[in-house]
Amino acid sequence: MTEPEAETHRLDEHRNRTEAAVVRSLAAQVVAQHGGDLSGMRRALGYSNATWVGGGLAVRIANASVVDAGMAAEVALVRALPPEVGHPRILGVGAIEGHEWIVTEEVRGQNLYEAWIMLTPEERRRAIRQLWARVRVVHDATPSLRVLVGSHAGFIPATADDAAAAADRVSAALGLTDVQRSRCHEIIGDYYRAAPVVEQVVNHGDLALMNALWDGEVVALLDFEFAVLGPIEIDLCRLVCEALVSEDGQRTDKDAGAVAFAIAARDRDPVHGRALLQGAAVLDQLRDLEIWLAGNRTEDQFEDWRPDRLLIGLLDADGGYLAPALT
Repeated sequence: MTEPEAETHRLDEHRNRTEAAVVRSLAAQVVAQHGGDLSGMRRALGYSNATWVGGGLAVRIANASVVDAGMAAEVALVRALPPEVGHPRILGVGAIEGHEWIVTEEVRGQNLYEAWIMLTPEERRRAIRQLWARVRVVHDATPSLRVLVGSHAGFIPATADDAAAAADRVSAALGLTDVQRSRCHEIIGDYYRAAPVVEQVVNHGDLALMNALWDGEVVALLDFEFAVLGPIEIDLCRLVCEALVSEDGQRTDKDAGAVAFAIAARDRDPVHGRALLQGAAVLDQLRDLEIWLAGNRTEDQFEDWRPDRLLIGLLDADGGYLAPALT
């Protein structure tokens, strides 16, 4: 099924309209080179890249025209992934006018984020278990994959100082109290002290409902652009957040969340797991907040995405939405 594309797609509402049109035009050229027609494809979820799916193809093209070898590194990793991960087969890679692109086979299924609202409680619980099972295949393949990823990417800054600087910027923008600022730095410090002394695995780095496909079960794990070598708690914190918390930071899904908490209790590091889980969650929200603060958050469309609520909750004494995992 295809959907007519509006003059400005909702995923491009915060981007320059001319630049968005250029990216769409370039994507059409790439798809045509692979025998497809972009006008018959549907826009898929994604923010750092623009993605279209249909007619047996999926094309993902970078919104920014800066070739930084990011997709090249991702392609090398994807080609080395075990087949049990379910990532679609890559048909082509390249760059056009500075925009990197990847074309893969289309995999039957619906984006799990889009399917989520229609799933029963039991299907949601099963989806969380299966999502974790897919990414555990990646973790278990770390010995062969570790040379293909770095120790910082996505929401994990290279150093504690970099993370502290991000915390200072966000704290100033949100007007956090001295107690909240101090707590934020304490959590970040605990994470960076613990991270080097635990087992290092290849994390997906952006484990999210929108990066998985659902067809009665989780059939594929997608988009490894933020893969990172580090503690397993990097992926665990994302699993808990995705299972439990809505984007506005207010609603919770207790059924799916209970499954995620059970997985976290089982698979986190027995000594440092709590500190790493909380630290990774704070770093995740700091990254989202810098993106959020860079936009005009007074606009109505930002009201459904409130990482500020999540961060402030994490800094509370009980640990906010992570509280059940920290006791």
